[in-house]
Amino acid sequence: MEKHIHIPHALFTNEQLLFNVMDQLFDIVFLMKVEEGPRFRYERVSPSSLHLASLTEKDIGKYIEDIYDHQVASHLNEQYTKAWKTKSLVTFRDRMNVEGMRFAESTLIPVLNENGEVTHIVACTREITDILQKEEQLEEALQLIDSLFTHSQEAFILFDLFGRIIRINEEVEHLFGLQKKELVGKTLSEVIPAYKENIEQTLARLSEGKPLHAIRLTMKTKNNDNIYVSVNASPLLDKNGNIIAGFASLLNITDLIQTQKQLKQSEKLHRHIVEAFPDAIIICTDDKITYANSVALHMFKTSTLDDLKNKPIQQWINTVQQPTITAINGEMIPVHIDVLPFPYEPKRTELMLMKPIEPIAASQKDETYIERNEFIEKLTDLLFAHEGVAILLIDVYQFKFINSFLGYENGNELLKQIGTRLHETIDAKVMWTRINGDQFIIALSYEKQDEVNQLAHTIKETLQEPYTIGNQSIRIGVHIGISYAFDAQLCAETLINNAEKALYFAKMEGTNIIKPYEPHMSNVFTRKIQLENALSSAVENKELFLLYQPKVNFHARSFSVEALVRWKHPQFGFVSPAEFIPMAEETNAIYDIGKWVLRQACRDLTFLRQSVAGCMKIAINLSAKQFLDEHLVEDIQHILQEEHCDASCFIFEITETTIIKNPEHVVKTLEQLKQLGFSIAVDDFGVSYSSLEYLNRFPIDEVKIDRSFIQNIINNEKSKEIVSAIISLAHNLHLTVTAEGVETKQQAQFLIEKQCEQLQGFYFSRPVSLEQLPNTIVSLQQMVNTL
Repeated sequence: MEKHIHIPHALFTNEQLLFNVMDQLFDIVFLMKVEEGPRFRYERVSPSSLHLASLTEKDIGKYIEDIYDHQVASHLNEQYTKAWKTKSLVTFRDRMNVEGMRFAESTLIPVLNENGEVTHIVACTREITDILQKEEQLEEALQLIDSLFTHSQEAFILFDLFGRIIRINEEVEHLFGLQKKELVGKTLSEVIPAYKENIEQTLARLSEGKPLHAIRLTMKTKNNDNIYVSVNASPLLDKNGNIIAGFASLLNITDLIQTQKQLKQSEKLHRHIVEAFPDAIIICTDDKITYANSVALHMFKTSTLDDLKNKPIQQWINTVQQPTITAINGEMIPVHIDVLPFPYEPKRTELMLMKPIEPIAASQKDETYIERNEFIEKLTDLLFAHEGVAILLIDVYQFKFINSFLGYENGNELLKQIGTRLHETIDAKVMWTRINGDQFIIALSYEKQDEVNQLAHTIKETLQEPYTIGNQSIRIGVHIGISYAFDAQLCAETLINNAEKALYFAKMEGTNIIKPYEPHMSNVFTRKIQLENALSSAVENKELFLLYQPKVNFHARSFSVEALVRWKHPQFGFVSPAEFIPMAEETNAIYDIGKWVLRQACRDLTFLRQSVAGCMKIAINLSAKQFLDEHLVEDIQHILQEEHCDASCFIFEITETTIIKNPEHVVKTLEQLKQLGFSIAVDDFGVSYSSLEYLNRFPIDEVKIDRSFIQNIINNEKSKEIVSAIISLAHNLHLTVTAEGVETKQQAQFLIEKQCEQLQGFYFSRPVSLEQLPNTIVSLQQMVNTL
């Protein structure tokens, strides 16, 4: 391989500079003197080259043939002679003269004097063992792909990063009913136009090196037949690891899907028969309950299979003398039992038919509570019978933590009490059922949408009233998603799905939020995936920043601030913390974000000390997920040391759910943080478990009353009583109280009268940048004097 490249003698005069540059670029650098013959003598060798080239200092000044055996010397002299004759660059590959199978690529560059004569040759060598291995691997991969395209019974498509089809096999022609010439050269979007947006997202994902697995598509063939296809797509890399194309395998699963549909229809029919059967039916596998129909659930005094599933049948049935069952509430019910075995099942499976000896009166059954399957059927009927139909999907905030903290039996009792309140609150014509453990769904017809909104607010207020569970008084928070039939095209499943999307957005906005469905919410899951991918590099790309919201202490006439992390993405713009913080916890990005927030707050504290009089504390939120990090305290100490900050300048805010999730571990971690000098505050107090026990047990300095209580304290007597009780309780425990969400002067005056030490909210200041904070504090000092 020859190229007309050489080094001019004028450049070569600065030999040291040239040699230093090349030594940085290559593993081995030689300077060879060309002498009569020609013969090539080692004049200079870079320090790192001696070992790699198996040379010593004594070899400098010797000719090639003085050092190497005849075969190696002849080969090297041949390459150097070629560079000398052609006065051009020569490149060749060879095995290195070191232990092991290692290979190198050498480039010989002639140095010409003023007369155009070659006086020296610079030899630059780099090891290419890894590159050759990658080339071999690539060749093997290409051979494998070629074999797959030729012999596989699965359909394969090779396409570029713009989605243009490069190659297909015969199975693709059979799948689409099209010939090769009708497909190759076209884009995937042209072949499957219904999935254009999904294809663009797939190409973007492949360009990032991320494969996709088992994506199910519905497509039409040339004959207009519907087929179902399972697609796997992977990026194809070149020898340097660069993504150059995409590779997709397509498997026709039409027969499988049709079989599944038939099985589902059959299962639905059988389930309908079982559910409609007048007697209680229980199915047991290896003496554990796996299924119970609605009659059986009613007999056992429960509304959900979860109370019975996977539990030993002997726990509920006594067959001594007269057979009886023990209901959830402890009631003993005499029954007649018939047992029918399933002889063809791999595990021992039995079907049990039960009849109460004294039949349960029909009037005992809730008139408005129905099972989920029946709910879907009745909802469909409702959609065709009424023009105005709505769904309310209700979620109990952080129920799984409450369930863990209180215990399963008490958690179940809470759900029962919620069901009782719903039954007592809603009209007898309104349908409702419980789904997904801690969610309830309500369907109703209406004449005006205000009726739906009024019912939602009534339910929210009713469910927020205190519950007595296990001799303790607790409060819960709820989220409610609402969907309307005019957005769902008379489809019950779509109507429920829209309510689920609205519920998702309600959860993002905070606690005790009611959110109606809006069309833009349909893109929520696509957006969620895109944001999760972008969030992983938000810290590295410097897309995060902090805002600060002041907290006014009316007793001490002083100020502190809460650090609030914000995210501005180049494509999506400002992303709400209510949206990206849960994502960060799900993807574990919260660990890096949490460290960044503390480090940035430390650096901002230096600015505040110079700009604001007095010692201003900064409050920082710690999520429940961060407490799972066994290095949390160690990392915090490390950051403080690096940034030269004192722990006494910071307050860590944690939520009630953080405490509930793992109380023993959390209390240990909080005690360590307290020993370092940090203050601890409980955020959003009152919206979750709100137990007096942990206020007394945990090393807490401050309680922050949730904004949902502050919003209604002027016009709602119950809110006034709750806020007053929290303030009194906290003071008895020698805790500071902060009220969040103060938006009016009347709210501020009420809280000051109730001896609430600190107030925070838009009435005083919205979150501001670090640069705006000093002027904001000056303005607040003047405001404080007027209250």
